[in-house]
Amino acid sequence: MRRALGMLGFMAITFACAQVGASTDVLTREAFVSIVLKNHPMARQAALRTGMGEADVRSARGGFDPMATAGYSEKRFNNEDYHTLLDAGLKVPTWFGVELLGGFQQNDGDFLNPQLNTPSDGLINAGVEVAIGQGLFIDERRATLRKAQAYQRAAEGERQQMLNQLLLAALNDHTDWVAAFEQVRISDTAVVLARNRFDQVRGSFRGGDRPGIDTLEAYLQMQDREMRQQQARLNFQNAGLRVSNHLWDEGQRPLELQPGVVPAISDLFSPATFTLADTVLARAIETHPLLVQSKARIEQFVVDRRYRAELLKPELDVQYQWLGNAGRVNTEAGTSLLGDGHQVGVGFKMPLLLRKERGELSLAKLRQTDAELGIERDRTVIRNKIGERLNDIATFRQQTDLGASMVSNYGRLLGGESQRFAAGESSLFLVNGREVPLIESQLKQVELEAKLRKAYFALDNEAGTLWRAWQQ
Repeated sequence: MRRALGMLGFMAITFACAQVGASTDVLTREAFVSIVLKNHPMARQAALRTGMGEADVRSARGGFDPMATAGYSEKRFNNEDYHTLLDAGLKVPTWFGVELLGGFQQNDGDFLNPQLNTPSDGLINAGVEVAIGQGLFIDERRATLRKAQAYQRAAEGERQQMLNQLLLAALNDHTDWVAAFEQVRISDTAVVLARNRFDQVRGSFRGGDRPGIDTLEAYLQMQDREMRQQQARLNFQNAGLRVSNHLWDEGQRPLELQPGVVPAISDLFSPATFTLADTVLARAIETHPLLVQSKARIEQFVVDRRYRAELLKPELDVQYQWLGNAGRVNTEAGTSLLGDGHQVGVGFKMPLLLRKERGELSLAKLRQTDAELGIERDRTVIRNKIGERLNDIATFRQQTDLGASMVSNYGRLLGGESQRFAAGESSLFLVNGREVPLIESQLKQVELEAKLRKAYFALDNEAGTLWRAWQQ
């Protein structure tokens, strides 16, 4: 169920609105963005990406967790102890491909396999297992961890990109809402002027100073502006609904603006001066969230390529363990625990044709090349889009300056024509002819200001820094 944001409820939930008068709240852009970043479902989804990356790295680090094993087996038949087997061990993988081994064995029985004989107090073993062939430089555990670390960086880039998209849509809708509100104020003023003039003309007609046709013309002007006023108010209401799409409370319930909540007109204004430094452009091309994700994918492909190349080597594992009598733990000081014996093992395995391994290596190389070509294309697209937004800003700034000059000049024309009309040297038609362009130029100026303001947001989005500007 949608909840209305009134003067009390609106402030009680999260918005920091400045009260104007007795029944009007002002929703500033800062307060709006604050609630969007805090409660919007997409913002919360973006925050999940950080946790997902951390969880993936944590899972990959599990491949290096020490592994404890234990097994016990006993067999009795016809009142005879066939065998009792106890085997416990600990294996500790390391980053360098060396596994540390340790264990304890204690076996006994009338029919025990001679290979399993141990001292009566048990046998202790400690040693290492080293892969000197396949797995010497990289193995599945190390490859998985490095891919997970790259995925964590990709997840961070995805989080930033999601916030960029969310903020761009929210800020554009908020800017349209501010512009619509300003256009309502201009339309209201135009209606007041038309009504006052209609009353004046009607009074003059009744006094015999004006013909009846002037009364009809003034009345039509008032009707036309009332119609435009209704359209402006409709646009403002619909813009408010689009703003409401971005408003959620902490309980993930959608919120809706009441008519009493209005924007701050100052949020429509853009910076007076602007220059994009070359360092900013260079940093944007290298640290854009899309490029962060692409670089992370390339890192994963590089790791996969190294691992696939490693699989072309034969498996050659060497194991060495020291063996010692467990009973010596309780012997006199200075007695060596280990050293009574040792156990050595060597394992070798290698496919003869390596078709699977060579095929997977070729595929990994192609994927890496494809990703590298894609990132160069993305850099070019980002650079050109930033250039487009800079062109937009330059043009819109010139247009807003020109539009402000036109508004001023139309105002001067209307002032002069109004003086002539008051002196009886002009007609209502000419006055209206001066006033209509002034009103239209004012409305057009609001649209230009909104375009310029949104062009700045679009520039930050194309540079991948929109989220950073508002989170700081």
